[in-house]
Amino acid sequence: MFYDNLGNQVTEIHIKICEAIYRNKGLGRIILSLLIKELFNQGYQKIILDVNLQNTRAQHVYELLGFKKLRINDDSWVDQLGCSQSSVDYELVENDFRDYATDTNIGG
Repeated sequence: MFYDNLGNQVTEIHIKICEAIYRNKGLGRIILSLLIKELFNQGYQKIILDVNLQNTRAQHVYELLGFKKLRINDDSWVDQLGCSQSSVDYELVENDFRDYATDTNIGG
């Protein structure tokens, strides 16, 4: 994970979980919660990200954390095989953030 300061108290985060053995364990939402909490503590007021439209698993996690879907960008990029791909833009403000790193009542 890393983030870019876009100015005006807005940051964009970038995430890639490559190791399949770490998927489906709830780790992504916990680790993302830690990053998001720190970014809000640093003074950012909005966090944005984009994700491949086909990556519904990641979209589910982002929405659990409180991200709001802004738009779908049809055929917005071309993958390494030369196929057009679409993406989804999300944003999160602190009031909508659901912290999975400290909420012990959240299961699975």
